[in-house]
Amino acid sequence: MPTLATVGILSIGQMGLGVAELLVASNYAVLTNVSDRSAATQKRAHDASLVLVDSDVDLVAKSDYIISIVPPRDAVATADRIANALQRSPRQSPSPLYYLDLNAIAPSTAARIASAFAHQNVRFIDGGIIGGPPTRSPDGWSKPGIPLSGPHTLSSAPASGAHVASVLNTRHVDARIGRASGLKCCFAALTKGMTALALQSYTTASALDVLPHLQHYMDMHNPSVRARAEKSIVACPGKAYRWVEEMRQIGEASVQELEQEDR
Repeated sequence: MPTLATVGILSIGQMGLGVAELLVASNYAVLTNVSDRSAATQKRAHDASLVLVDSDVDLVAKSDYIISIVPPRDAVATADRIANALQRSPRQSPSPLYYLDLNAIAPSTAARIASAFAHQNVRFIDGGIIGGPPTRSPDGWSKPGIPLSGPHTLSSAPASGAHVASVLNTRHVDARIGRASGLKCCFAALTKGMTALALQSYTTASALDVLPHLQHYMDMHNPSVRARAEKSIVACPGKAYRWVEEMRQIGEASVQELEQEDR
């Protein structure tokens, strides 16, 4: 059976790999450029049946879609890489390249990224990922939610747009760029903010030698909060390097909204 469309993914971390595997299982050709990454990353991509290209120029030339799923600190640089690749070697296809930024960034950062593609044959879609990576079970796929925004809808893309929008479990929330990123920031403020408060509370209680007493009173008055707090603390270390910039982006989104209200 011929593939439905070609999707380039940057990069192949835990979330990116899950999305790539979902797309491959749904009959999409998935490309990635990991030429400058470790041998372990290259093997991970190869084992997932991804097509490995040698450069960003190859990636944009062969892809109908580019999906950016990187740590927030790398979102702008990743978009700049693709914009530069397009400048060095414009696509031969008359169809526009769809660039989906699914990173945890503020609306202002999303707007900055969109401006990098303003004079190119690119349709920018702002987005975010809410939930864990796609995983496959005997009962089917468990998928995160992917809100999208901007004047261009993924479902209207010419290369199997409606199908890829459904496969990725997307929801177009607004025609304005930045609204999906803002929604992601609002959601993350609750989830990651809870983890930050739990870390502060537990480390302070430990320093004061009252942690068991804190846990005792939490069990008395709100045991579900204790369970959630401790689960988030245990899960945090492996993700903390990504969360630093994400929390900054959440703060920027909040400040931006307050400034707009003042005006």
